[in-house]
Amino acid sequence: MYRLLYILIIFMLAACKAGKPKDVLSESKMEKVLYEYHLLLAAGQEGDSTNIKSRAYILACLHDNNISEAEFDSSLVWYYQHMEALQKIYKNVSERLHAELGSMGAEINDVDRYSALTATGDTANVWNGKHFYLLNGNGLNNRIVFEIKEDSIFKPGDKLMLNFRTHFVQREGTRHAVATLAVQYYNDSVSHIERHVYGSDDISITMDAARQSIKRVYGYIYMISEWNVNPRLLFIFAPSLIRIHKDLPPPEKPKEDTLSVSKDSAVASIVVDTDRIVVPTTLSPDQMHSRPTPRSRKHNK
Repeated sequence: MYRLLYILIIFMLAACKAGKPKDVLSESKMEKVLYEYHLLLAAGQEGDSTNIKSRAYILACLHDNNISEAEFDSSLVWYYQHMEALQKIYKNVSERLHAELGSMGAEINDVDRYSALTATGDTANVWNGKHFYLLNGNGLNNRIVFEIKEDSIFKPGDKLMLNFRTHFVQREGTRHAVATLAVQYYNDSVSHIERHVYGSDDISITMDAARQSIKRVYGYIYMISEWNVNPRLLFIFAPSLIRIHKDLPPPEKPKEDTLSVSKDSAVASIVVDTDRIVVPTTLSPDQMHSRPTPRSRKHNK
């Protein structure tokens, strides 16, 4: 027993010392390739619905970096199994891509504008999940589900915004995901909004809640992909759920009735002269049957 345990420990230590296989790209090389990969991928998707241009640009990226498709795929699989390294790489890639957009005069989007908000104040980030997700089209890990039940966070009529950044990594096939933001109220009615995502982009979904008490806010981000031998990954960066309290006018008061209604009776009455002759406007069935029958007149003999 102890001998078997000793052998297992030796194998574990050897695996730790072995580190990254030789055919796996270094972190700096992988970051450079992925950065160029996404720039060319965005250009290839411009006005192209067949993936032909995207495929050509990806092959050009790999060729310029002296990397074969097999090397790229095997490196991607290894980094997928080592999430900390992959997260670090993609964090740098995301920052470089948005710095590039900023230098080109791109406006600050909702993902960057609201990412630093706290959970307090009239405009708050109430996201309760992680700040980075990796979805895989070939497995069970193909969705993000979120839910916030603390009704004290929300008010009737709040404005809600779901923001996140997407990066698809796949050589072929349609890049497709769907995101849904929903609100359930205390009367069990539900309002929701849905958006389809077809590429790497900054996504913002906005909806105005009804002027009802909110029971919970929930939704999901789902990667739609058929099983494929080659890796098909979707990175979700900086998700946030922004809640904005709005100054709404108070509900209008109902107009006062001009009729004089008795509190002690369900029968509405209208005073028509100074003798207070009351004319009933409505009668219930019980009232109709309870009326005294007229007495017959006696004829004078």
